[in-house]
Formats: sequence, C-alpha cells, structure tokens
Amino acid sequence: MNFLKNIQFQQLINLFLLLLIAQYNNTLQISWLLILALALFAILFELIIVNLSTNHQPLTINYQLYIPYSAIITTFGIILMIGWIQWYIPLILIALALLQKKYLLIGKKHIFNPSNFAVVLALAIFYPKALPIIGQLGHQGYTAIIVTILLALSILYRVNRLTIPIVFSLSYIVLEWLVIGHSNPTWEISHFLTKFYTTSFIVYLLFMLTDPITTPESSLKQAIFAILVATVLVGLDYIYTPRVWNLFLALFFTSALFVPFYRKLEKVDWVKYITILTISTVLIIRISKLTPHYFSM
Repeated sequence: MNFLKNIQFQQLINLFLLLLIAQYNNTLQISWLLILALALFAILFELIIVNLSTNHQPLTINYQLYIPYSAIITTFGIILMIGWIQWYIPLILIALALLQKKYLLIGKKHIFNPSNFAVVLALAIFYPKALPIIGQLGHQGYTAIIVTILLALSILYRVNRLTIPIVFSLSYIVLEWLVIGHSNPTWEISHFLTKFYTTSFIVYLLFMLTDPITTPESSLKQAIFAILVATVLVGLDYIYTPRVWNLFLALFFTSALFVPFYRKLEKVDWVKYITILTISTVLIIRISKLTPHYFSM
C-alpha cells in the first residue's frame, strides 16, 4: 500500500478526477478509448526509455517494480491543455515530452515541466493544428474548489511549493495592473481577475508552475522564481497582447533562465544552459509572432 503515499500517484488520481469532471460537463475533447490508447503508448514509450538507459548497468538481486506514473501524468496534462486535429500530434508530443525529461538534463535533472514543454512544442511545430485550449473542464465553480482543495492543500503542502502560486498570483495581479492597466484604457481589473476563477488557470497554477523537480526548494528562491514568471508573462502581455499561450511561454522561458540560481552546474551544464536558453528565446519570439486563433482566458 506504499503507492498510496506516493505523490505522483496522488497527482495521477487528481488528474483522472479532472478528466471525469470534464466528461461529466460534456467538455472532454476525446473519447476514453483514445485516452487509454495514449496512456498505454506513454507507458510503453517510457518503459523503453528506462530500459535503454539502464541496460548497461550491472545487474543486482534487488528488483523493484517500476511504475511510470510520470508518463500517465504527462499524457493527462497534454489532454487537458492541448487541442489537436491530427491523430499523430499527441503521440509526438508525448514522446518528445518524455524524451526531454530523460535526456534534456541540466544539473542531472530535467528543467521543463513535461506538459508545459509539450504545449510550447505544439505551438512551435504544429500550430494551428495544435494549440492550447481552456474549456476542457467547464466553468462550474465547484470544479475550481475541488481542484484547489485536492492540489493546494495536499500535494503542494507535501512538496513545500505553496509559496510559488501565492507569490505568482500576487505578483501577476500587481504587475498587470501597473503595466497593462496604465497603458490600456480598456483594461479592467474585474475582467482580469475572472481568469483566476477558471479551472484551467488553476490547473496551470497548481500543476505546471509548481513542479517539484523543475522548481527550487528554498522558499526565497521559489518566491523569486514566481516573480520572474509573472514578470515575463506581463512583459509578453504588454508586447504581444494578452494570449493564453503567454502563460506557457513565460514558464518555459523562466524554467530555462533560472536554472543556475538553484542548481549547481558543472562546465558541461553551462554549455547546455546557454544553448537551451538561446533556443528557448528564439522559440518564444517565433511563437509570439504567430497570429492567434484562440486567446481568451
């Protein structure tokens, strides 16, 4: 019964509940059969990666069952956050998200939340055949309450990441008011705050933004990280106008930029860091110049 205490198992259950809520609200974009097929593909793909990365290690007598929670979590995250019109798109996004998790490492760990990484790649490679969507869970208030209680009070407390959503939310509100509110005469704080009541924004806030692996452990660095994400987000809103994908681009860029501030990097890591940061910057500029097809939150 140790799996019941596993944080990834708890996160998996929460995401599955969100899919059930979407089904109940008749807003789920795909069938359960396709969800099962994508999850099985992700499990198989991750098991292949794990096997390839361990087949040269010496054998031991202590075998442990490997359960690919992260593969299923990544799949559910992609289903909840991305819409697509070609069957092969989610397969490619799942594969790339899992590959970067295993091989795109800086300081011996990956730096991008897999689901957020998949959203950015969807925009960079497949847009407009794949793009972020926000209506998967409906807009009922109880959904937001369920998600908040399940995630904020359980997982985030257990992994010590409550600082990030709190500081990010406050910073985002203040910076948006100071920058956008004073430059756009049509901007209204009441309309802006409505996005905080949407379940999709809460999922972004409590799932992607607070990934324990890709965020720092200390509360001070978490606060700096959150403020930086909010600053990049408001900067994108100001330069390119507010869009849904600015959320994901801001997290993507900050994840690449902030690595040296909370991980000890070796010489080879610095080469990777500069390369990834450069590519990330180019991707964000390229995506930001795309003509939006759907951009309301």
